[in-house]
Amino acid sequence: MQVIYMMPEERRLKILEILYKDRRATVVDLCERLNSSEATIRRDLTMLEDGGKLERVYGGAIIRSNVPLEKEDTFNEKEGIYLLEKKQIARTAFSYLRENDSIFLDGGTTTLELAKLIGRSRIKITVFTNAPHFSQFIASNPKAEQYIIGGKIRNNTLAVVGQVAIDAIRRFRLDKVFIGVNAISVEYGLTTPDFEEAEIKRAILDRGRERIVLADVSKFNKVALCQIAPVSSVDKIITSSIEDMDTKNQLMEHGIDLIESQHKIGEVG
Repeated sequence: MQVIYMMPEERRLKILEILYKDRRATVVDLCERLNSSEATIRRDLTMLEDGGKLERVYGGAIIRSNVPLEKEDTFNEKEGIYLLEKKQIARTAFSYLRENDSIFLDGGTTTLELAKLIGRSRIKITVFTNAPHFSQFIASNPKAEQYIIGGKIRNNTLAVVGQVAIDAIRRFRLDKVFIGVNAISVEYGLTTPDFEEAEIKRAILDRGRERIVLADVSKFNKVALCQIAPVSSVDKIITSSIEDMDTKNQLMEHGIDLIESQHKIGEVG
């Protein structure tokens, strides 16, 4: 068997990805999946626990509930993470679009995948977005009419934020709005590390007849600094898959239509 060497930071990220998906893992399982020794895995788990990312239990670790986000990754850093899941989520989201819909796409990496699908299709649709870099993809669809919201661009996310953008958004009433979030917690709602991002996402949600969150499984049971809105303020959450039945049941108790994507890459949306 070929042994693939991982840098320590890469290995610890993989441990967190496994825990976000499975909720728990044993040391033995992690050793097998990551081709690492027990001493290495135990050291990694200790470092991640010290950083508040997980909780050590007998024989392994579990992901902490409501893990606080200490750092917001840049758009480029987030774009390649969970890419398969983001593509699947976007295909499911695309299936809810209808001819002549008016929609809003906020500046997230999963909404970018939806923008690409719209560009590759021939659906007649009107798209509003606060992500100028989406335009090049949507423009490939001659039936798509698009409007870019103006204002201040955040270098970290490449999204337009601020009062100028919010005032423009409040002029519209749209069929569907799609946003991404950094964290979802039943207790603390939809959250993001940046105040201006929270403000504009809240304004976007307020203008949609149907409000849809696109979020891969890593976003659940985490909390960031700034609240966007309670979970009950959205109609649908489209995700890849959630193994945590408690989270599923609590979200559904709040009246949310929780949709786990079944699309495979290559299917037509």
